[in-house]
Amino acid sequence: MSETASGRALTRAAAVLLTASLLGVAGCAADPAPTAPAPTTRPTASASPAAPAAPATPSTPVAAPTAAPAPETQEPPVTTDITIRITVNGTTVDGVLQSSAASASLLAQLPLELSFEDFGGQEKIARLPEPLVLDGLPTGGGAEPGTIGYYAPDQALVLYYEAVGHYEGIIPLGHFDEVEAVREAPAFVGAVTAGAPLVGGAE
Repeated sequence: MSETASGRALTRAAAVLLTASLLGVAGCAADPAPTAPAPTTRPTASASPAAPAAPATPSTPVAAPTAAPAPETQEPPVTTDITIRITVNGTTVDGVLQSSAASASLLAQLPLELSFEDFGGQEKIARLPEPLVLDGLPTGGGAEPGTIGYYAPDQALVLYYEAVGHYEGIIPLGHFDEVEAVREAPAFVGAVTAGAPLVGGAE
């Protein structure tokens, strides 16, 4: 083989090797080495703001509400009237004293014998040995026929057989029947005695 042919052969061999080398390099460049995957991080939940702490409850126990006591029922006052009897010239005159301090103090003096006389053509009047208690009573009043009264200025028990207007010192105590017998009677000495109580008041 001549030197020219031999040189060409070497040139071709070198070209083939160069081409192969270039192809290998290109292949390597075209197929880059795999890169390690990025580490996967687990998404974290976004932190929500902390709820405010509940206020501490007082340690002292709260008393349970108790029912209000039922109002007491007020019983109506029971009045006790007292019957009395007055003898008028042999005639028995029945009367009723209404419950009061004055009536009670009169009853405390009974029985009595009193000297009655007529006054003003309207009443029979007799002085009592002791004055009556007038607590809680008005200082004056009037009287209808048949009224048992007390006239404070004279310390006297009075049987009214005619109507009398309002006067200071007249204290009505109760009432009596037999008005005509009292009207027609002259001055007399009469026995005054207490009778039975009338619970609930006189009818």
